[in-house]
Amino acid sequence: MSENSVTNLTTDVEIKGTIKFEKVMNIDGKFEGELIANQGELIVGKTGAVKANVKVKNATIEGRLDGNIEAAEKVELKQNAQLIGDLQAKTLVIEEGVVFVGQCNVNPDGTKLEKQNTERQNIKVIKNIQ
Repeated sequence: MSENSVTNLTTDVEIKGTIKFEKVMNIDGKFEGELIANQGELIVGKTGAVKANVKVKNATIEGRLDGNIEAAEKVELKQNAQLIGDLQAKTLVIEEGVVFVGQCNVNPDGTKLEKQNTERQNIKVIKNIQ
């Protein structure tokens, strides 16, 4: 990834609000609000403290995130990361030393599989009744 495609919020930055981005957002400071990047990647650095609901393609957490993460692809929780909130992704990587308090829904095939399984379960129940 080139430096030009990364937006950095350094350790001396504090922002509240909604941020929409398309490429890579690296947060080493403090952010509170909402982060949206359907095709982008969020990186919360070791000094980063984020209180937000997050909707991204990929997320890498090294610092602290209080809020829910919805990732279209992958979430990585690096050593000493703290995630307080729910997580939904196709792929999840958790390193040793992570604190994760919340519910987790990891489905490599996406939400379509859940709907198919629900339909199959309903069909099985109907067959068992007959």
